[in-house]
Amino acid sequence: MLHPDTEAVLLLCGRFGRPQENGVSPLELHEFNHLAQWLEERNMRPAGLLDVSEMDLNDLGPPIPVARLLALLQRGSALALAVESWESRGLWVLSQSDELYPSRLRQLGPRAPPVLYGAGDCGLLSDESQTVAVVGSRHVDESAEEFTRSISHVCGRQGIRVVSGAAKGVDSVAMWAALDAGGTVIGVLAEGVTRAAMAGGNPAALADGYMVFISPYDPNVGFNVGNAMGRNKYIYALADAALVVSAALGAGGTWAGAIEALKRGTTPVFVRVQEPVPEGNMKLLEEGACAFPDEPWDDLAGWLSSLRVDEAPDLSPMQGRLW
Repeated sequence: MLHPDTEAVLLLCGRFGRPQENGVSPLELHEFNHLAQWLEERNMRPAGLLDVSEMDLNDLGPPIPVARLLALLQRGSALALAVESWESRGLWVLSQSDELYPSRLRQLGPRAPPVLYGAGDCGLLSDESQTVAVVGSRHVDESAEEFTRSISHVCGRQGIRVVSGAAKGVDSVAMWAALDAGGTVIGVLAEGVTRAAMAGGNPAALADGYMVFISPYDPNVGFNVGNAMGRNKYIYALADAALVVSAALGAGGTWAGAIEALKRGTTPVFVRVQEPVPEGNMKLLEEGACAFPDEPWDDLAGWLSSLRVDEAPDLSPMQGRLW
């Protein structure tokens, strides 16, 4: 059963596999944030919109045109079909109203996704385990691959959860190395979860509770570069520290995500400095990243605990919302 607020948020923001429904476009993130703030100011929850008449909405004066809100909220049949389809594939959905929605993402304030679609054990998102984001290029050389496998294997053995983007190259090597060592992983997708949940050995790892996939995008949407860039902030937000194994200089999602994280200053960013060091990694050091410690990695958990972030997250007032 969907939480009533989650149902309302899905009706407002969900795409249900198509760009438009009833001739209107679902709310974009900035539009949802305006509406959420408006609701908060009136001590209302999203579910309250399901019971408000057109006349009352007109009187209340929401920041979104009333006709558009009503058209979105009247998509109940499409939502029911979508939920049935998701459940048949073992998928789930969380909104910011759900207790299991990860608190690390809530700290993004207005940048937090209103809805998360996922597959696997969603409890992996909300427990207090230490986490490291391991990210890098899709095109990985032998030395980078060996380094990725080694550090991720150590994380798995020491109970440190690996977060990555589940893409080819460094991301996939990191996730599977951690799993091979008995660890757990979070994959933050740049596409819908449907295809990834059915690929390769993923179904077994998801079913056994060692892996969870999440995406802010409709479960059936395909990969695109914009989504890949947009999901980078979620990878970093879910981690106590981030390790960039290899980054192309000035280009690509790995570079963009690391630069964004360095500007935010809320997740420590480290880079691999073992030879041969990619040019992008050297430049990230100049931009404020730190060199990742050399082996042996006997106590990564202790090292993670020693890290401190001086700058507090830039939180929106909406961080305080009760739903």
